[in-house]
Amino acid sequence: MGVHQKTYTLSDGQKVTVEEIMERTGIKISAAWHRLSQGRDATKILAPKGTHKDYGYGRRRVLKKPPKKVKINNQSQKIMESHIKKTKPLYADPLFRLALMKISSKAK
Repeated sequence: MGVHQKTYTLSDGQKVTVEEIMERTGIKISAAWHRLSQGRDATKILAPKGTHKDYGYGRRRVLKKPPKKVKINNQSQKIMESHIKKTKPLYADPLFRLALMKISSKAK
């Protein structure tokens, strides 16, 4: 006697099982389950293996606005910044600051 397989109805009306999705797309069972858990859009679920159709994972997040820079409002902060730039010229270099941050985080 056969095992009951659940059928899923996609957005375009197709009725498919997990095994059919695996055969059509060439993906593993875990990937088929994940695609079904993300939604029922037929173009996303039946996309071939290796093509990303914006499944909601693995995409890079694009910032709509650039991050705000901190503005120096205080006179003492401006004096301190000018003093640091005069006495430590490498401190203004972003790569040097990154190296300092890495060194200080490893010291903990």
